[in-house]
Amino acid sequence: LLVLGLLIWIIVRYNKKANPVPAKFSHNTTIEIIWTVVPVLILMLIAIFSFRLLFAYNNMPKPYMTVKATGYQWYWGYEYPDQKISEIVSLPLTKEQADAKKVPYLLAADKAMVVPVGQVVRVQVTGADVIHAFALPAFGLKTDAVPGRVNETWFRAERTGVFYGQCSELCGDDHAFMPIEIHVVTQDQFAAWVVSKGGSMTPK
Repeated sequence: LLVLGLLIWIIVRYNKKANPVPAKFSHNTTIEIIWTVVPVLILMLIAIFSFRLLFAYNNMPKPYMTVKATGYQWYWGYEYPDQKISEIVSLPLTKEQADAKKVPYLLAADKAMVVPVGQVVRVQVTGADVIHAFALPAFGLKTDAVPGRVNETWFRAERTGVFYGQCSELCGDDHAFMPIEIHVVTQDQFAAWVVSKGGSMTPK
């Protein structure tokens, strides 16, 4: 807005018709100080709010549980170390499978990540082959899955339901067939699911 205002003012005030005899000076210390200091002040103001949000995003509360999400060409694997559940492979559904289940094609998977509602879930993200990205807009998640590195993010779902995301990194020819599906369930449903997978609930 500052730059736009200056441009409009200069166009109106200093066009050839309004100012037929141009000035001869080529230096003005006052103006140069102003156009250096004012943008710096604007950036400092933006930084205050930006750093506050960045700190809040990265300041993870004490997690209830951890899920390790590993990106493969082209599917996801979910491991639950706290519940002692080894990696669950989550594959995309075919068009026929998605239509039969009445779920969105290219977003639904055969096995979803399952988490309890109202709990802080830490997600450790990595890649097994190339760079992927774990992205789920409903929870504000977007974290690169880099081979040889573990990145970390977190979320806390406030309601039960099914939520969808996708890999958002151009990771190969089947990039569009790499969905993320998260089921947010009640605590009792989560405990039953853990038992069904051969895991155990760790006291928190």
